Amino acid sequence: DAAKSAARKDGGGAMLQLDVDDNKRSKRTQRAIPTPNIPDPMPPELAFLFAKITPEQKMYMWNIYTLIFVAECLTVVLYWAMMRYGEALGLSFSMATTIYGFIMVPLCIQNIYILHDVVHGATFPPYEWQNYITHPLADFFSLPWMDVIMEHNRHHNSTFDLLNHGEFGWDP
Repeated sequence: DAAKSAARKDGGGAMLQLDVDDNKRSKRTQRAIPTPNIPDPMPPELAFLFAKITPEQKMYMWNIYTLIFVAECLTVVLYWAMMRYGEALGLSFSMATTIYGFIMVPLCIQNIYILHDVVHGATFPPYEWQNYITHPLADFFSLPWMDVIMEHNRHHNSTFDLLNHGEFGWDP
């Protein structure tokens, strides 16, 4: 059909196309297509929330995420050094653990925040090795980046529309 071939030429496909009737309702469920709740007129202080992320911003997010990962690794090395040499300097186990926790807790919190931003804005890392730095401090085994992406997409694809109506919907 002509509409589908035109959509493919424009870079879209069946997955990105909405199948609606003349009343702009889904042909499958007869529900209205939701419209985004974007402020009109757009306040300048909110415009960045609706802007597409630039390649420079993607690179910046991955650089910051890598910096946080390196800082976490260095904090583990610092903890080892405090445990190994701290007694000679009068540093107790409790004090070394407190220092470690004081540094590591905010780093881990920032790790989660930046990781979530990276998942939404810069899904594919600029360097292959960055696929493997996403979750090594989360548990005993590293969780590869593509597994993170697949689980996150599964979370977003399990929307009400897909589960109850059998059609891909809009993430609430």
